[in-house]
Amino acid sequence: MVNEPDHYRVLGVSPQAPKADIQAAYRRRLRETHPDRGGDEDEFHLVQGAWETLSHPGLRREYDLLRFGRRAARRYGKAAAKPSHRKVRGWNVAPAPQPAAAGFPAEGALVAVPWHARLRLTRPVHRPSTWAAAAFTAAVAAVWAFCGLGYLGQAVAADGWLFLALAIPVTIAIAVIVLVQTSRGLRRRPDTAPNPPTGRLVIAFLFAVAVIWLAGLSTPWGWALGLYVLTGTALAWTVKRLRYTLALRRSVGGALRQFNAFGPAGTRPKADRSTGKLLREVLTNLPAARLFVALPVDLETRVPHAIVCGDRIALLCAPVGRDNTDVDSVNLPDAVKALDAALPDANVQGWVLWPTLPETARAGETAAVHDVAVGQAATDIGLWLAAGGMVYDLPVLQALRMRLAAVPAPRTGDRTPAVRT
Repeated sequence: MVNEPDHYRVLGVSPQAPKADIQAAYRRRLRETHPDRGGDEDEFHLVQGAWETLSHPGLRREYDLLRFGRRAARRYGKAAAKPSHRKVRGWNVAPAPQPAAAGFPAEGALVAVPWHARLRLTRPVHRPSTWAAAAFTAAVAAVWAFCGLGYLGQAVAADGWLFLALAIPVTIAIAVIVLVQTSRGLRRRPDTAPNPPTGRLVIAFLFAVAVIWLAGLSTPWGWALGLYVLTGTALAWTVKRLRYTLALRRSVGGALRQFNAFGPAGTRPKADRSTGKLLREVLTNLPAARLFVALPVDLETRVPHAIVCGDRIALLCAPVGRDNTDVDSVNLPDAVKALDAALPDANVQGWVLWPTLPETARAGETAAVHDVAVGQAATDIGLWLAAGGMVYDLPVLQALRMRLAAVPAPRTGDRTPAVRT
């Protein structure tokens, strides 16, 4: 919204103005800015753009939600704050794994154990850990408060009134700065993991070293002031990190418990019989595996199927795509490179599912792109995914869901989800 003009200011109306007042203001501004009447052409185009946005109820709601945030959400209601093109549709495309039979069979000396029999017993683990983030935040806050009170206690116990007069405003100023920085971080949406304030930590560390050196290594107030500044600098980042971890649990954790496949709103996942069998086998036997349908690589191409387990992402495609926008054997290496660059924390590889393997390897084949027969691909893909860890990598899953949410929903009346295999 930084580059978006203020449409209400352009027309000269308030954000709560009804459509009739907006239409009257538009006609008045149109006469004032029309080039045939000596008006400015750029301002005329701004008036036209403002009317196109504010005259449409859906576009105006989206504009208000993006510009005014919670105030607009309270006016339009909670349901309006989540428009359809930001939603991600979920499905259950794999049956629940059957419980293993107790005991050994009565007949037969040897029993064939498939690769997924051992992996099924592994319990998925969420990360990052909310308890670890909360404990770290509490520890930093406790040290910060203890050092601040200790510094004030040393100032009160000192004989000089000048030291006490300087210590009180310094302590209050540092506390206000830390609280302001923390409140600013809490007002921002936790869409991405907050980066540690490396520059501020370096400056705070140098300040702490200088204070301890000038006060003397055996002086308690020097250590208390140095640690007070250093932990205060790190406190805002730890609080934002804890909020980001909690947001991941809320937005992704609930969806993980209900669905094992996700796609853009309005999509209907489709796969042929052999590919559907592969997807069911992997999703059934890898508890932490999740399927993403029509995953966007850029504005023009989509990956038909992508399986995520831990920090590993397997892109699956047919030799020839069903649609013009589908990734196929030709542009799969480019899709792997693009997603690998967009998701630096993930390990991305691609598989071309051939009905019958070609006799010669494809030109330009890389280590991250593989040619496999669709009938034997489940074992290769499943073992590669399981080797990365049988866990839910919440940041990777959140990043992929945000990519799906950026795809506009098609205008269709058919809302019935279906899985065709």
